[in-house]
Amino acid sequence: KSVAESQGWRYMPAQARDGRVKKKRLVPANRAKLDEKSRLFAYEFGVLLCELLPRYQTAFQSDFSKVLIIHAIGVASVSRLMSRPEAGTYEALSAMVPSELQVPVNALSVAESTGIPRETVRRKIKEMIADGFLVEDERGGYRMNPGTLQTDAMLEIYYQQLQSLTMLLNRCVESGIISIEDA
Repeated sequence: KSVAESQGWRYMPAQARDGRVKKKRLVPANRAKLDEKSRLFAYEFGVLLCELLPRYQTAFQSDFSKVLIIHAIGVASVSRLMSRPEAGTYEALSAMVPSELQVPVNALSVAESTGIPRETVRRKIKEMIADGFLVEDERGGYRMNPGTLQTDAMLEIYYQQLQSLTMLLNRCVESGIISIEDA
Protein backbone atom coordinates (compact mmCIF):
# COMPACT_ATOMS: atom_id res chain seq x y z
CA LYS A 1 0.00 0.00 0.00
CA SER A 2 1.16 3.52 -0.74
CA VAL A 3 1.36 6.12 2.04
CA ALA A 4 -1.68 7.84 0.54
CA GLU A 5 -3.71 4.62 0.56
CA SER A 6 -2.64 3.73 4.10
CA GLN A 7 -3.84 7.16 5.26
CA GLY A 8 -7.32 6.65 3.82
CA TRP A 9 -6.89 8.42 0.49
CA ARG A 10 -8.82 6.19 -1.89
CA TYR A 11 -8.66 8.16 -5.13
CA MET A 12 -5.68 7.57 -7.38
CA PRO A 13 -5.63 9.19 -10.85
CA ALA A 14 -6.13 6.87 -13.82
CA GLN A 15 -3.34 6.51 -16.34
CA ALA A 16 -4.09 7.39 -19.95
CA ARG A 17 -2.89 5.04 -22.70
CA ASP A 18 0.05 7.33 -23.42
CA GLY A 19 1.14 7.18 -19.75
CA ARG A 20 -0.02 10.66 -18.78
CA VAL A 21 -2.16 11.07 -15.70
CA LYS A 22 -5.76 12.00 -16.44
CA LYS A 23 -6.53 15.09 -14.39
CA LYS A 24 -9.51 14.98 -12.07
CA ARG A 25 -11.23 17.61 -9.97
CA LEU A 26 -13.62 17.72 -7.08
CA VAL A 27 -17.01 19.27 -7.85
CA PRO A 28 -19.58 20.27 -5.23
CA ALA A 29 -23.08 18.86 -5.49
CA ASN A 30 -25.78 20.99 -7.04
CA ARG A 31 -27.84 23.13 -4.67
CA ALA A 32 -30.70 20.63 -4.43
CA LYS A 33 -28.33 17.77 -3.52
CA LEU A 34 -26.47 19.98 -1.06
CA ASP A 35 -29.76 21.03 0.57
CA GLU A 36 -30.64 17.34 0.89
CA LYS A 37 -27.28 16.59 2.55
CA SER A 38 -26.70 19.92 4.33
CA ARG A 39 -26.92 18.56 7.89
CA LEU A 40 -24.47 15.80 7.00
CA PHE A 41 -22.05 18.36 5.56
CA ALA A 42 -22.43 20.66 8.59
CA TYR A 43 -21.73 17.68 10.85
CA GLU A 44 -18.68 16.55 8.86
CA PHE A 45 -17.33 20.10 8.70
CA GLY A 46 -17.81 20.45 12.46
CA VAL A 47 -15.87 17.23 12.97
CA LEU A 48 -13.07 18.65 10.80
CA LEU A 49 -12.88 21.87 12.82
CA CYS A 50 -12.89 19.91 16.09
CA GLU A 51 -9.90 17.96 14.77
CA LEU A 52 -8.02 20.92 13.24
CA LEU A 53 -8.22 23.63 15.85
CA PRO A 54 -7.06 21.78 18.98
CA ARG A 55 -3.79 20.89 17.24
CA TYR A 56 -2.77 24.53 17.50
CA GLN A 57 -3.49 24.83 21.23
CA THR A 58 0.06 24.24 22.45
CA ALA A 59 1.82 26.35 19.81
CA PHE A 60 -0.54 29.30 20.20
CA GLN A 61 -1.71 28.98 23.82
CA SER A 62 -5.30 28.21 22.69
CA ASP A 63 -5.46 31.65 21.03
CA PHE A 64 -7.24 30.97 17.75
CA SER A 65 -6.97 34.63 16.73
CA LYS A 66 -3.23 34.04 16.54
CA VAL A 67 -3.81 30.97 14.37
CA LEU A 68 -5.88 33.01 11.93
CA ILE A 69 -3.42 35.92 11.95
CA ILE A 70 -0.33 33.80 11.35
CA HIS A 71 -2.05 31.98 8.48
CA ALA A 72 -3.15 35.28 6.93
CA ILE A 73 0.42 36.60 7.13
CA GLY A 74 1.89 33.33 5.87
CA VAL A 75 -0.42 33.18 2.84
CA ALA A 76 -0.12 36.87 1.96
CA SER A 77 3.66 36.97 2.32
CA VAL A 78 4.26 34.11 -0.14
CA SER A 79 1.32 34.60 -2.53
CA ARG A 80 3.48 36.38 -5.12
CA LEU A 81 6.18 33.71 -4.88
CA MET A 82 3.68 30.85 -5.30
CA SER A 83 2.56 32.23 -8.67
CA ARG A 84 6.11 32.28 -10.09
CA PRO A 85 8.02 29.48 -11.82
CA GLU A 86 10.49 29.23 -8.90
CA ALA A 87 7.60 28.31 -6.60
CA GLY A 88 8.36 24.64 -7.29
CA THR A 89 11.51 25.04 -5.20
CA TYR A 90 9.30 25.83 -2.20
CA GLU A 91 6.39 23.41 -2.68
CA ALA A 92 7.61 21.22 0.17
CA LEU A 93 6.85 22.70 3.57
CA SER A 94 10.31 21.56 4.64
CA ALA A 95 11.82 24.07 2.17
CA MET A 96 12.37 27.30 4.07
CA VAL A 97 11.29 30.48 2.23
CA PRO A 98 13.92 33.16 2.93
CA SER A 99 12.75 36.55 4.21
CA GLU A 100 13.79 38.31 1.01
CA LEU A 101 11.29 36.21 -0.99
CA GLN A 102 8.42 37.01 1.39
CA VAL A 103 6.35 40.15 0.85
CA PRO A 104 5.85 42.02 4.13
CA VAL A 105 2.26 42.39 5.32
CA ASN A 106 0.93 45.25 7.45
CA ALA A 107 -1.45 44.95 10.39
CA LEU A 108 -4.25 46.80 8.59
CA SER A 109 -4.21 44.25 5.72
CA VAL A 110 -4.32 41.39 8.21
CA ALA A 111 -7.19 43.05 10.12
CA GLU A 112 -9.16 43.56 6.90
CA SER A 113 -8.60 40.00 5.67
CA THR A 114 -9.45 38.33 8.99
CA GLY A 115 -12.12 40.64 10.41
CA ILE A 116 -10.11 40.95 13.64
CA PRO A 117 -9.81 44.54 14.95
CA ARG A 118 -6.51 46.19 13.95
CA GLU A 119 -5.37 46.88 17.51
CA THR A 120 -5.99 43.25 18.44
CA VAL A 121 -4.00 42.18 15.35
CA ARG A 122 -1.11 44.47 16.35
CA ARG A 123 -1.06 43.14 19.90
CA LYS A 124 -1.17 39.50 18.78
CA ILE A 125 1.56 40.12 16.16
CA LYS A 126 3.83 41.61 18.84
CA GLU A 127 3.28 38.50 20.96
CA MET A 128 4.09 36.23 18.01
CA ILE A 129 7.25 38.23 17.29
CA ALA A 130 8.28 37.69 20.93
CA ASP A 131 7.48 33.97 20.54
CA GLY A 132 9.66 33.77 17.41
CA PHE A 133 6.91 33.01 14.88
CA LEU A 134 7.05 36.35 13.04
CA VAL A 135 9.59 39.05 12.24
CA GLU A 136 9.08 42.77 11.66
CA ASP A 137 11.04 44.66 9.03
CA GLU A 138 12.34 48.22 9.31
CA ARG A 139 9.21 49.61 7.60
CA GLY A 140 6.74 47.89 9.93
CA GLY A 141 5.87 44.96 7.67
CA TYR A 142 5.50 41.45 9.07
CA ARG A 143 6.64 38.10 7.70
CA MET A 144 6.95 34.54 8.88
CA ASN A 145 10.23 33.95 10.68
CA PRO A 146 12.13 31.63 8.30
CA GLY A 147 12.21 28.19 9.86
CA THR A 148 8.95 28.57 11.80
CA LEU A 149 7.08 26.06 9.65
CA GLN A 150 10.02 23.66 9.55
CA THR A 151 9.86 22.71 13.23
CA ASP A 152 8.84 19.12 13.94
CA ALA A 153 5.74 20.36 15.80
CA MET A 154 4.48 22.49 12.88
CA LEU A 155 5.25 19.83 10.26
CA GLU A 156 3.29 17.31 12.34
CA ILE A 157 0.34 19.73 12.64
CA TYR A 158 0.18 20.15 8.86
CA TYR A 159 0.53 16.42 8.25
CA GLN A 160 -2.36 15.76 10.65
CA GLN A 161 -4.39 18.55 9.00
CA LEU A 162 -3.92 16.88 5.61
CA GLN A 163 -5.10 13.55 7.04
CA SER A 164 -8.23 15.16 8.52
CA LEU A 165 -9.03 17.09 5.36
CA THR A 166 -8.57 13.96 3.23
CA MET A 167 -10.96 12.02 5.45
CA LEU A 168 -13.55 14.84 5.18
CA LEU A 169 -13.25 14.92 1.39
CA ASN A 170 -13.59 11.13 1.18
CA ARG A 171 -16.74 11.22 3.34
CA CYS A 172 -18.17 14.00 1.17
CA VAL A 173 -17.45 12.01 -2.01
CA GLU A 174 -18.97 8.84 -0.51
CA SER A 175 -22.14 10.69 0.50
CA GLY A 176 -22.54 12.55 -2.81
CA ILE A 177 -21.83 16.02 -1.45
CA ILE A 178 -18.78 16.15 -3.74
CA SER A 179 -18.13 14.22 -6.93
CA ILE A 180 -14.94 13.51 -8.88
CA GLU A 181 -14.98 14.46 -12.54
CA ASP A 182 -12.49 14.64 -15.39
CA ALA A 183 -10.85 18.06 -15.51
